[in-house]
Amino acid sequence: MVDRMCLHIFANCLTRELQSDRRRSLSNSIQFLLQSPRITEEDLMMHLKPYNKPTELNLIYRRLCESAQNKQISQRVITGAVSGLENLGKILYNFDPLAVAEHYEITDSELLLKNIIRELNPKGKVRNTSRSLWPKYCVTVLQGAYFLKSFGNSANFYSWADKLFADSKTKYALPLLIALEINGFGFPLACDLIKELGYVEFGKPDVYLKGIFSELGIIDKRKMSGLRGDYLTAKAIDKIAIANNVTPYAVDKIFWLIGSGNFYLTGKNIGRQKDKFLKLIKEHSIGNLH
Repeated sequence: MVDRMCLHIFANCLTRELQSDRRRSLSNSIQFLLQSPRITEEDLMMHLKPYNKPTELNLIYRRLCESAQNKQISQRVITGAVSGLENLGKILYNFDPLAVAEHYEITDSELLLKNIIRELNPKGKVRNTSRSLWPKYCVTVLQGAYFLKSFGNSANFYSWADKLFADSKTKYALPLLIALEINGFGFPLACDLIKELGYVEFGKPDVYLKGIFSELGIIDKRKMSGLRGDYLTAKAIDKIAIANNVTPYAVDKIFWLIGSGNFYLTGKNIGRQKDKFLKLIKEHSIGNLH
């Protein structure tokens, strides 16, 4: 049941020393995401179900293009401006990285943007300065295509990824290498890509989770900046998952839904719930949740 999974994550996993009366007092917070009359168990369960690993390279590339705009306002500016990611596929040869690499040099980001503007006519103003979202996204898309081209097919990509993932000591080298290979893919976005490729042992250390974890004392606020903060957040996701026999993917989704309030698969948005959640937890005096 979804509510039992919530119980695991929001009560049992937060501390091993909760007394039974405290656990009872937190029973309402266990249903935190379900308290909205607009949200059903089915809505929540839908978001906890991970994707299967794509079998074709073009599907991996599509996920890469999707993850590349999963930050701040990029999703609205990029895919929102062209009425959905699928329309970008018209320019990106149905998300075939080999075809993209054949028709564009890796440095042809300006040409790609011109073609997007001509063929898709994005809504709003498309800024063309190097620091603007569209030019940066085009750089990422082309570098991503060349990165995947280097593997030739999906089997080779997964063979490479699985070797790094298989050893806990090199697990996080996988997103780090992707971030280094593809401009615009920092460590959090690389983790996002990997988990959305079906690697449920990864969570994304994004701003919502970092904010919640630091406020609850799971991570020292003084260590939250930069790559170190991203890594510590990812490790915290792992620890919560291991302690409760759930996947890092599920932990990530639960806390992300609290932070964002965006049940994107159902089109429902209950608004950001971070402050309300933290207030509820702190009122029950759980304390630091290391």
